[in-house]
Amino acid sequence: MTWPEPPNYYEAPKHGFKVTLENPTYPIINPDPSISDAITNMRRENWSMVAGLASLGYVAGYYFGAKVYWARPTALFTSIFLGKTGLLWGMSDSAHRLMGFKENGKEVSANMPQVQREAY
Repeated sequence: MTWPEPPNYYEAPKHGFKVTLENPTYPIINPDPSISDAITNMRRENWSMVAGLASLGYVAGYYFGAKVYWARPTALFTSIFLGKTGLLWGMSDSAHRLMGFKENGKEVSANMPQVQREAY
């Protein structure tokens, strides 16, 4: 039996850290979207999810915080926390549409020239 070669941490990695194991099934609009590309491409459904989670967080935080007389700070914390969670989810959904991993018919029909890049 032979032992595997131990990794050499001083060499350059043989693969990137952005590893995707599936091929895009929809047309690629932007193969490497930035944060601003993902935010500007968010759909109305994504923004409604952000607003809905933030408002739900405020109500839930107020309800659970009222039991220990910390209603307002707890409501603000949960509202911000769930709002950020919704924003990150929406950005991920938007980036997946730009990279062609989710349905992107609206983006392709809009033919967004500012984010058109050459596919890799």
